[in-house]
Amino acid sequence: MAENKVRLANGQLWTAQQFLDHYLKPSPSGIPGPPAPVPVDMSWYMGEGPGRYYHPGMFPIINRLVERHDIAPGTYDLLDFVPKKDPSLTAGISHYTKDMSSADYHTRALVFGNESARISGEVVVDRDGSKTFKGIEIRPLDTDFNFEHKTDNPLLETVRALARQIYDPENRGVSYQIPIRGMGRIYDPFSDAQLSTALRNGADNPGSGPSGLLPSVTDAPPPYIKQYLQYLNQMNGGTSQASVSGTGASVVRFVSPSNGVANWMATMAGVDPQNPTQPAPSQTDGLRGIVSDNPMPKWPFPPIWGPG
Repeated sequence: MAENKVRLANGQLWTAQQFLDHYLKPSPSGIPGPPAPVPVDMSWYMGEGPGRYYHPGMFPIINRLVERHDIAPGTYDLLDFVPKKDPSLTAGISHYTKDMSSADYHTRALVFGNESARISGEVVVDRDGSKTFKGIEIRPLDTDFNFEHKTDNPLLETVRALARQIYDPENRGVSYQIPIRGMGRIYDPFSDAQLSTALRNGADNPGSGPSGLLPSVTDAPPPYIKQYLQYLNQMNGGTSQASVSGTGASVVRFVSPSNGVANWMATMAGVDPQNPTQPAPSQTDGLRGIVSDNPMPKWPFPPIWGPG
């Protein structure tokens, strides 16, 4: 965490003390109520913030699929293997005990405490039973700031109770939300064998692998516009593959000429989605929208990583 601060969605950098001050701030109207939410930037959170500790091997659904040998060949959504209310798509982290020697430990523990993330994507089962995971994304669930009892773990709740005695002994503060918005950590396709190797190497040499354990990206799409336009120029109908580079990794997208992502990326770059050699038509010319034929709204969010 740069400078041991948290990057907000609006670009501001907040210290742990600012989060605490917001919690203790009296309502300007004098009417009791929660302070305004403090949204945190997702790319920062997953790249260098608390979310850097998440990886696919933490999620029960991934391990369950790796160990199964009775799945017919085919492509499946992870949701296909999850009964209703099954928690295997989520994994949790306690920043009270995670990497206590790190420079940002105090900020992580005070601001984020205990939290969880959710995984999504697909698994492709081959004829030999091997598995490849594609489109895997890890996104943290929204959290909040308070010192309230949250778990059945007596040790963690003792730590939280002690923190309340230090920071809010008179119980004056009011809980508020910390939503985390943007694109999560998106992984390159990886096999069950690659995951097992990465987990083994990570256990033998902690901290030696990439953030997130396997090649992945956490930054937003604009840096990829040049590569994506190269793909658009080569597109001649049918499904094609566009490979784009991120910070220290690459990410693969499979899209078709009519796909909303292609339209969005081309429009942000100022070119016609159907003919990248021509400038984009104006909205009044009836440019196709992200998911329909309606005119594209101004500054649209991309369809696969819009606000969540």
